[in-house]
Amino acid sequence: MATTQSLAATRIVVNAYGASAGGVWPHFRLIADGKDVGQSTAGSASPTAYSFDTQLTAGQPHTIQVYFDNDAYLNGEDRNLGLKSIVVNGHTMLPTDSGVTYDRFALDGQDVVAGQEGMWWQGAIAFTAPASAFAATPAATPAPPPAASGSTIKVNASGSPAGGVNAHFKLLVDGQKVGEATVGTTAKDYSFTANLTADQAHKVQIQYDNDAVINGQDRSLYVNTVTINGHAVKATDANVSYDKGALDGKDVVAGQSGMWWNGTLVVNAEKSWFPGSTTVPTTPTAPTSPTPAAPTPTAPSLSVDGVTVTEPGTTTTTSGGGIASGFLHTSGNQIVDSAGHNVRLTGVNWFGFETETGVPHGLWTRGYQEMMGQMKSLGFNVIRLPFSDSALAASPGANTIDYSKNPDLSGLSSLQVMDKIVDYAGKIGMKIILDHHRSSTGNSANENGLWYDSQYPEAKMIENWKMLAQRYKGNDTVIGADLHNEPHGPATWGDNGANDWAHAAERIGNAIQSVNKDWLMIVEGTEVYNNQWDWWGGNLRGAKAYDVQFNTPDKLVYSVHSYGPSLHTQSWFQDSAYPNNLPGVYTDNWGWLMRDNKHPVLVGEFGAYMQTTADQQYMAKLTQYMNGDLDGNGTLDLGAGKQGASWTYWSWNPNSGDTGGILTDDWKTVDATKYNAIKGALYNGTSTTTVTPGQTDAVFTIKLSQAAANAVTVNYTTVDGTAKAGSDYKAASGSVTFNAGETAKQVKVTVLGDTATEGTETFGLKLSAATNATISTTQGTGTITEAAKAAALSLSDDGVDLWATVAARPADTTVASASLPVTPVADPAEMASGFNPHHPHDWSDHAAWHHQDAA
Repeated sequence: MATTQSLAATRIVVNAYGASAGGVWPHFRLIADGKDVGQSTAGSASPTAYSFDTQLTAGQPHTIQVYFDNDAYLNGEDRNLGLKSIVVNGHTMLPTDSGVTYDRFALDGQDVVAGQEGMWWQGAIAFTAPASAFAATPAATPAPPPAASGSTIKVNASGSPAGGVNAHFKLLVDGQKVGEATVGTTAKDYSFTANLTADQAHKVQIQYDNDAVINGQDRSLYVNTVTINGHAVKATDANVSYDKGALDGKDVVAGQSGMWWNGTLVVNAEKSWFPGSTTVPTTPTAPTSPTPAAPTPTAPSLSVDGVTVTEPGTTTTTSGGGIASGFLHTSGNQIVDSAGHNVRLTGVNWFGFETETGVPHGLWTRGYQEMMGQMKSLGFNVIRLPFSDSALAASPGANTIDYSKNPDLSGLSSLQVMDKIVDYAGKIGMKIILDHHRSSTGNSANENGLWYDSQYPEAKMIENWKMLAQRYKGNDTVIGADLHNEPHGPATWGDNGANDWAHAAERIGNAIQSVNKDWLMIVEGTEVYNNQWDWWGGNLRGAKAYDVQFNTPDKLVYSVHSYGPSLHTQSWFQDSAYPNNLPGVYTDNWGWLMRDNKHPVLVGEFGAYMQTTADQQYMAKLTQYMNGDLDGNGTLDLGAGKQGASWTYWSWNPNSGDTGGILTDDWKTVDATKYNAIKGALYNGTSTTTVTPGQTDAVFTIKLSQAAANAVTVNYTTVDGTAKAGSDYKAASGSVTFNAGETAKQVKVTVLGDTATEGTETFGLKLSAATNATISTTQGTGTITEAAKAAALSLSDDGVDLWATVAARPADTTVASASLPVTPVADPAEMASGFNPHHPHDWSDHAAWHHQDAA
């Protein structure tokens, strides 16, 4: 005999927030045991509760999944979903709880990792709700009607900026904040979702809150329409008012589009507009005639099907080099891409992961994506990203990130922030070199001069490197591992002693290659070899006697650090032949590797304040040398088709005590003196490319539910989603006519190919103004899937005004200020021994520059 399983009335609350792209917020589906429960759009950067009601079998566990299904990157905006928690019948579960998983990309049980708050890829977070959360619903007590959930409110608005800041508004419902947005100069929809009581009228309020006049510019907000669950209201409609100033019921005037003062536009929304309404329309009075009226024929209804097409390919004609997609290898003194082109890596150091902040510096004043876009637009193609062993398990300090500028970093660990940096670098076509800068959290290189310390022995360092190599395996954004930063002091080269850095580099590199053979293995020099002194990590004379060997041999790149005289007055800066002696100094130390076609060289750190003639002479000679002019006579010496040394400038950060940075202290303005001194050494390998986009048709079918006796007409128009008219498809509009007996018509929309990697995109075909029929499905969705594309490295401007001077943010008392340039004073005995003073790479006290030998 079959038994009947009782059901439990179940309410699931999803606490989520989002980051929009292209004006579209992240969308998610709620799934229980593989079946859809509901869906919603996370229309706010602030955590919001989205409630869903269903019935699930009582007394047993259930799998609950939150599936993010519209991930996209558009015009520098990254659409992401943040998941704080879910609450199942009062039982709270966090995405970071043990046993919670994240099925990235397709919902297929592959690419499954541990759960996390930030959903940066399309995919599903899966929770197992315990049996105790599902109590049987008493049969005698009917469940109350559910409250409305997921009401969607769209505000179509634009603004006029003042002082570089555009208009901002908060969306309130019945005085409670639902979300907020800063508008652009072009009108677009800002979408929000809120849980609102069913069968009840509500006041929807758009509160403009940053009115100002700055330097003659008047900041204003313009609201065109407010659409509530599909009901569009104009700002000038009769049910709209404008409460100027405070939201206090005073100074209330008729609604208007232009909000020229701080104030609140109030829409009186009818209760029938909200899901779950039980309002019953008035029943018409029955006819009094004894003869019943003839039945009115039911009007046919119109619908439009969705359609999926694959984005067409492109015809590309390319001249020039360019860095091809895929990984790099070496051949003689050249770094070679997957297409066989000799290339150079020319970029910047962006420090901070290795310090007490546990994340790159500057996130207290700017968004990481904005800064990385600026790096790209300046022509840099790689970021050397220092980290420490201890930072890999750390969480960032809350006082070091402005989450309003970096909302998708909220709550992330240092390693998860690194994931975001890598992910965004890949999206904009930059490369990453990971740099083991030190062991424990701190500033500059390890104090003991070695690649490990008492807390993090070599075995732990290798374990961490292997973890990173596995984590980013197959991701060709990460192309190299700088095995350790600045070996110095007791570090030796090739002597098989306890502190032999060359043999340690082999152990570390071969361990990495045991899990990931794709990366370049970058090996720095030491400080001293055969009583010849150089910068920390800058001495490669020992490689003449002992050449580092890896199991995968075509991956070795040697690296040096080479600073200017404002950091420390090395002996070669005091030579009477300075600066013309520098090419010989460089060739003796590391340039011989290039001259003799041995191995490529990366000048991993170099720089100067550039405020003195001596600094400027140093930089001119070094960049000339890195370009391949090894004797300084104005001609390149490496041969046709050969590239010079790769390099990463120290530093992007302005808060380096050694050199300052490419950015000035406001973290936005480019230091023109520094940038102009190095831009002639940027890799100029971008391709001259002619792209002819292909075209294909997305064919929508408009259907009539039944043949009609009279002609039926309906208008159609395309509407943007994540796909945009003009770049992804050609806008189309018009009308179709169904003649008597016809039930289907087709509308073709041209889909355009391009070279950008954008993922799946959507647009809509919207129906309106039907005659002799109703419209049952207003809009069909066109889905454009993407064929595989080769990534192209572009040095185009990413929309950042490179030379704009902006007002510096007021000092943040929680962050130490940058050190001022000072002249280090070394002990005469230390100078005689060839001592190279410590160069702190952040906020270290310059009074403590004297060398401290590890005893």
